[in-house]
Amino acid sequence: MTTSAENSPASNQPAPGGQAGPDALTVRPITEAEHIEVLRRRPESSFLQNPAWGRVKVGWRPVSLGFFRGHELVGAALVLLRRLPVPAKVPFLGRACLAYVSEGPVLDEGVDMLAALEPMVAHLKGEGAFLVRVGLPGPVRRWEADALRKAIKDPEIGSVLDLEAEVTPGALELQDRLRAAGWQAPEVGDGFIAGQPMFQARIPLEGLDVDGVLKRMNQTSRSETRKSTRTDLDVREAGAAGLDEFMQTYTQTAEREGFNGRAKEYFEGVFAELGESPIADVDLFLASYEGQPLAGAIAIRQGRFAWYPYGGSATAERKRFAPRALQLQQIEAALEAGCHWYDLGGVGPSLDPEHKLAGLMRFKTAIGADVVQTHGEWELPLNKPLAKAFALYLARR
Repeated sequence: MTTSAENSPASNQPAPGGQAGPDALTVRPITEAEHIEVLRRRPESSFLQNPAWGRVKVGWRPVSLGFFRGHELVGAALVLLRRLPVPAKVPFLGRACLAYVSEGPVLDEGVDMLAALEPMVAHLKGEGAFLVRVGLPGPVRRWEADALRKAIKDPEIGSVLDLEAEVTPGALELQDRLRAAGWQAPEVGDGFIAGQPMFQARIPLEGLDVDGVLKRMNQTSRSETRKSTRTDLDVREAGAAGLDEFMQTYTQTAEREGFNGRAKEYFEGVFAELGESPIADVDLFLASYEGQPLAGAIAIRQGRFAWYPYGGSATAERKRFAPRALQLQQIEAALEAGCHWYDLGGVGPSLDPEHKLAGLMRFKTAIGADVVQTHGEWELPLNKPLAKAFALYLARR
């Protein structure tokens, strides 16, 4: 089944072969204000392309690049540059860098992606890039939550890729053109790798109210969410001032789940930089009982998207369903802001109940999230020996 899907730059492609002659695109650095102007025109763009996000990413050098057709600005990209771990004075290697574009470039309607990538790569090569990694925006395939919940119970179905999907027009053709141009496709693995996950869980909000979103949940999730509103929880928006309480729940979660959590200073940077962007909002929601923090959630909104990128919960008072209360709070805030999608972050494609990421798939689909396969992060080596050495370095970290 092939139908239209959300946020598809691929569906606006001109004929293969890109643009040429007087319509050829050029690339040069732009101001933050110019970059913001492009993002305002494209409300489906990710906060990962917001220039303020570049200042959050310590260890990377952010650059805003503009795409021009003549004198007209028709797109933008936040590029993060990371130098090799060698002294800057070392000839050649001292300026060699990885160039990373997440969820970009962001292009105006009708601007061809391949026609934009070519001059961008040429510009980045001049900056010393030995490898360009690009996570193109827009979905490739989408599976509905109800179908996934049923498939999880079927032992004959091992992956979302075994199911019929809604395919974004032009997405697969774009990938064919990328391969033909020398770009290397990411592997479709069953877990998470470096960078942004290829498979994302998203609750569609357009045209729904809170009751409509609750109806998307399975019976258990809906019941627990409603119970959370009747358990004497103190649910509030705390902002950056609530980070100490948030860290109490976040560190408990990191220890319980066995991952290396972010430091408080990182979240302070998110509020200080992205929270001050004219096109983005950052909120911190807390759920407490008798003064004890039970759950915390940092929410980001930009344009038509709301994201839940960071959260934590305590082990105490689990029957008060504090995390459910915060999910509801975020959904209500996203609906009030006019968002079309509430993004719950990554999942793996496996439907095997014994897979290490099975819990994420069960939880996110249970609360009504569809699963979207993105393009993933494509690579174009500009210096193959350096790119290979860098891959080995990452593999041994």
